[in-house]
Amino acid sequence: MYASHRRFGLNKSLATQNTFGSAVIQRLRDYWALSKPRVTLLVWITNLFGMLLAGAASPGPIAINLLGAWFVIAAANVLNQVIEAVPDSQMSRTRNRPIPAGRVTPIEATLLGIVWAVIGLLILALWVNPLTACLGAVSIGLYALAYTPLKRVTHLCTVVGAIPGAIPPLAGWAAVTGTLNPPAFLLFAIQFFWQFPHFWAIAWLLRQDYAKVGFKMLPYPDADGKSTAVCALKYSLPVLPLSLAYAFLLSKPWLYVPLAMLAGWWLLSAAIKFVNTPDDLAARRVLKASIGYMPAVLLAMMICR
Repeated sequence: MYASHRRFGLNKSLATQNTFGSAVIQRLRDYWALSKPRVTLLVWITNLFGMLLAGAASPGPIAINLLGAWFVIAAANVLNQVIEAVPDSQMSRTRNRPIPAGRVTPIEATLLGIVWAVIGLLILALWVNPLTACLGAVSIGLYALAYTPLKRVTHLCTVVGAIPGAIPPLAGWAAVTGTLNPPAFLLFAIQFFWQFPHFWAIAWLLRQDYAKVGFKMLPYPDADGKSTAVCALKYSLPVLPLSLAYAFLLSKPWLYVPLAMLAGWWLLSAAIKFVNTPDDLAARRVLKASIGYMPAVLLAMMICR
């Protein structure tokens, strides 16, 4: 009997350990989800290309900047979800996120976002340079404290959100050079305008969810599919000449120009089809083209630098 009691106690202890281990793993998964890893990855890539185009070559400094950038980007995403916890709970796309699902409390998520922000900014300030840290702080402030609350106030929130969305390549450049010069601002401009067709394609696809919670993400009040598509096309147009302007900074412009034109035509043709047939399928094509455009153009810049 004593032996059986010992076995029972051992089994109970193992069960408790397994439960605790599962809880820890689930909490880490929730923290990872709060960072919005897919969004963070795309932003992270543009930061990396900003460094490489500025001339970064040593793996150590690149890794340190990318680590700091990840914490900064993830912190902004966490704070965004804290502020939007209520509307997220009302939308089918987001109701299973860690905060609205109740797996992480708003206070815990707020603390996590603050800790990540402090870690990221300290890494950038101490081991990269103060300018890059300042750009990181601006991106967190604009994204979490300006763009996020403005989504329920004005359709101009897209313009505000496009600023922190275009900072990563600028910050990558600053991380290497310690300065901001015309090539860096050209990268900023390309990414700034690129975001509008990307945002508005998402806004059209999620228009019912957004309308339910009062998010004003379409180009202007009561915009229909046709007008949203026209705006997406208009804001796609500057992306091509801005991208082509970067050819003057490259050693192989003869190779870069056709590559940039091909990528630009991919985005423009998707936007034109959206105008001609303003439905969800065409909006998805714009979304896919926009997701592929920036990495394609940045890679072409790298090949031809």
